Amino acid sequence: METERQSRHPRAAWPFDLRVFAAMAGLWAICVTIMAFVHIGDFDVVDPIETIFAGVRFSGDAACVVLVVEAGIFGAIAIGVFARRRWGLLLALCYMVQVVMSHLAFAIAYLPIRSEWINVRVATSEGPMMVLITLYLWIRACDLIFDPHSIPADARARQSSGTRRRAAVRADRGAGDVAAMAK
Repeated sequence: METERQSRHPRAAWPFDLRVFAAMAGLWAICVTIMAFVHIGDFDVVDPIETIFAGVRFSGDAACVVLVVEAGIFGAIAIGVFARRRWGLLLALCYMVQVVMSHLAFAIAYLPIRSEWINVRVATSEGPMMVLITLYLWIRACDLIFDPHSIPADARARQSSGTRRRAAVRADRGAGDVAAMAK
């Protein structure tokens, strides 16, 4: 049995693969959280936890904080896409653009350092996959984010009458002159 609100505002059909993407984002949030808090053995001396965010390398406790923030971002993406909210798709797109730019910035910044060539090679080999994921999200989400027909009717009704009148005047200049004379 549908409530009155659900029957008035039918939800746009979101592709199944976006829900799969949201499930993967949720699982990745759990994995990143585990990486931040669970330390198997005493590897802090030999191999401390490291992560890269916005082209900057973080190590140790700072890396744990960055991983928790990233887990929160992935969790928010999963919740937003499962709830069929545009902000979830926008957050996913913005984060993936940040990942692509981060890989590029890291590769450019650390390329002159010979001891970092292995890490630069890893970052540059991951780059094309990050670009493909970002393009996939853009292609699948573009219509859902920017299509004016998928905006609920109540959101369109919130436009003020003045805004509608100005748009009508711009569309028909002659009617604007008549409306100005009528005042």
